Amino acid sequence: MEGTTTAPAARMILSGPLAAPVAERLAELAPDLATRVVPAGPLAAEDLAWADSWSGSALPANLPRSRVRWVHSMAAGVDAIVGALADAPGPLVLTRTIGAMPARIGAYVLAHVLDDVLRLGDYRAQQDRGEWRQLPADDVPGRTAVVLGTGAIGAGVAAALRAAGLRVVGASRSGTPRPAFDDVVGLAALPAVLPACDVLVCALPLTAATRGLVGEALLRRLRGALVVNVGRGACVDPVALRGALDAGRVRRAVLDVVETEPLPAGDWRWSHPRVTLTPHVSGPTLPDDVAPEIVRNRDLLAAGVVPETAVDLGRGY
Repeated sequence: MEGTTTAPAARMILSGPLAAPVAERLAELAPDLATRVVPAGPLAAEDLAWADSWSGSALPANLPRSRVRWVHSMAAGVDAIVGALADAPGPLVLTRTIGAMPARIGAYVLAHVLDDVLRLGDYRAQQDRGEWRQLPADDVPGRTAVVLGTGAIGAGVAAALRAAGLRVVGASRSGTPRPAFDDVVGLAALPAVLPACDVLVCALPLTAATRGLVGEALLRRLRGALVVNVGRGACVDPVALRGALDAGRVRRAVLDVVETEPLPAGDWRWSHPRVTLTPHVSGPTLPDDVAPEIVRNRDLLAAGVVPETAVDLGRGY
């Protein structure tokens, strides 16, 4: 694609809960881009024949074999879309929305780190009991966090934690140094750094290689760490996590994502005293995240430039 100039996308289908407000913003930012807002689900034949691009969160089942050649995900996670596009004929570009999510997710992770280190949950429990007692607590600066994933989301987490004084080690498939991190290691070297980490953050996309990666082999290396998952739920093995919590290798788990959402009633994570669950809220996507990225990516693609948010369909991220 690099160096090849094509006409910009002219007709985009929008679906999903953000479709209408995104369409409103696109009318302001790119008035020459025609849009149609349609319900989620399979597209009507008329819409398929009309559109050359699509944006939403759940890919319509009949879109991969249409004339649409550019798909823009309104979310950062694209594993479901990648899977659905596996059999799409001909070249197709998939881009995703990042926007302000790295900073939002970084703030979410930092909030839970501070809650843990300052023992705010213990003080809330004491208040419920009418108990006034100071508890020993450590300083935040000087602690070590290991962040799995060094892309935009991982970098946002690293920025928030480093600003609070933590040393942050990133872990990625390649181990390539990144400026947002104090150090970066390859996944093969990850077991060696885990015993010294106080916080383990999963910010990984879901691929064949990352599914269940945070499992027994890695969790047994921890020495009482806080584990936070803001990546994909299936990257963490729930059976191994429960064993690590019960053995004290994980002192607390904060899970914003789980492998099945909503988490089924009766699952052990609802009631475990050292698990905090939130319903996939750490990095909300807003219309002002989506619309500007659609416009930016549209311009780059028309100029023959691969956007930074383009997804390698072979790798899955």
